[in-house]
Amino acid sequence: MPMPPYPPTSTTTPVAYPPSTTSQQQSTGTISEEHIHASLLSAVEDKMKKRLREVLSQAQAEMEVLKKTHDDLNTGKNKLDSILVSLQGEQTAMEKNLAIMKEKNQEMKDLISKLEGEEAMDLDEAVVTTAPLYKQLLNAHAQENATEDAIYYLGEALRKEVIDLDIFLKHVRELSRSQFMLKALMQKTRQKAGLPY
Repeated sequence: MPMPPYPPTSTTTPVAYPPSTTSQQQSTGTISEEHIHASLLSAVEDKMKKRLREVLSQAQAEMEVLKKTHDDLNTGKNKLDSILVSLQGEQTAMEKNLAIMKEKNQEMKDLISKLEGEEAMDLDEAVVTTAPLYKQLLNAHAQENATEDAIYYLGEALRKEVIDLDIFLKHVRELSRSQFMLKALMQKTRQKAGLPY
């Protein structure tokens, strides 16, 4: 920066001007207080901005975690509400079934007390068919089941070595022949009665 000219007369005393900071900085090579102050302000500002960014980033991450937790809690609440509605429906159904069971239990008790007062009945006469053809079918079915049970117990006796193989084969052959005849009779009876077979 150029210096202003001195006044032309020699009688006046010259005015002294302070040296410029630029020339001082250039001439001395030192940094002024203003530069140090500006540098400190800039450093503090950068540090504050960095810290602010860190705080904002942390707050944003915490907000995202809280939002996810909130969403998870809402999902869990909806599931619990659904389970609660389902449980209430099941409880209503169970209470209804319990009432039906109590009613049936009372009916059974009444029937048992009524049967205890009567004389003993013949189990063979307990089931009565409406036609002779049905009675024949029922008897054949009972005999076929009895034959199947007999074959099973013969096998158990052979396994436990109560009977030997010859006796087992002889009886199983006879029972199998009888079972075959009974199945054929049942099929013919069902066909004649118009029942599925």
